[in-house]
Amino acid sequence: MLRQFKKALARNTRVGVAVDGTHCGVARVRRTNDGALSLAIRVLESGDSNWPDHAASPIADMQLEGVPASAVLGANAYQLQLVEMPNVPADEMLAAVRWRIKDLIDYPVDEAVVEILEMPRHANPGHAPIAYAVVTRRANVQQQIDLMKQTDLHLDVIDIPELCIRNIAVMLPHDAAGAAFLHFAEDCGYLTITREGVLYLTRHLETGRRALAAASSDAFALQERIAGIALELQRSLDYYESHYDCRPVTEVTLGPGADLDGLPDALSEHLGLTVKQIDLNALFKLEDATSPGDQGNSLLAIGAALRSGRSAQLVAPQ
Repeated sequence: MLRQFKKALARNTRVGVAVDGTHCGVARVRRTNDGALSLAIRVLESGDSNWPDHAASPIADMQLEGVPASAVLGANAYQLQLVEMPNVPADEMLAAVRWRIKDLIDYPVDEAVVEILEMPRHANPGHAPIAYAVVTRRANVQQQIDLMKQTDLHLDVIDIPELCIRNIAVMLPHDAAGAAFLHFAEDCGYLTITREGVLYLTRHLETGRRALAAASSDAFALQERIAGIALELQRSLDYYESHYDCRPVTEVTLGPGADLDGLPDALSEHLGLTVKQIDLNALFKLEDATSPGDQGNSLLAIGAALRSGRSAQLVAPQ
């Protein structure tokens, strides 16, 4: 009976693991019988390749043995290349995309793991369909596999931050009309625009929490940072509206943990839009009280734990 209970638990549960600078977030999402999402978070004060040394206790405490797990690549471990979809049969698409991106990467394409993330069609039917090619070195995928093997986690997916954030953004009520989600990791920022569960656009920002914190002591430097972020946001929103002939986005959601008072109001003033910090309590049943800082450090892990179905993912090399 205990074995059957554990199997049922694993079917309704997924864990996500994501390193963000000097922290590693571990998040477990469990779908309860009433349809609610129960969320548990642990943040390890370690990152890069040493986080498994600190993971044994949280993994045991959260009952994660045998639970399907998603690991998230770091921002510098992969590239997103926007490409036109080749006019070839579906079973030849991946090979054709690999050929197209071979001159866009600085290592042999034979060393690359490639996945295709198709984007919605342009509003003008004359435009060719496009996709993001997710490209990483095979060694980066293998490193994630090797790290997860040092734990009791059952790795079955390797994901990227943009898709993890998408998984959270599509839960927002205003995703039905179009939702912009801006999250600051420690060393960079991520912007996604989704509508009705579909990812329409993603952008990578150079500014992260560390840069915002460093600028906070200098009013002029901070103003310049915020103005740059707002400009990038506005350009992305304009592209989304014109490229896909969509209604304007009216609300921007900020991920937790930016730790900068007044940031939502400052961005709202620049953009003329509503800017609100996300409230994870409105989306999940939090099993423990969790600080905004820990929520920010584990947001990518939370998004990874929300994965369902077979959307774009990087798989283990054979």
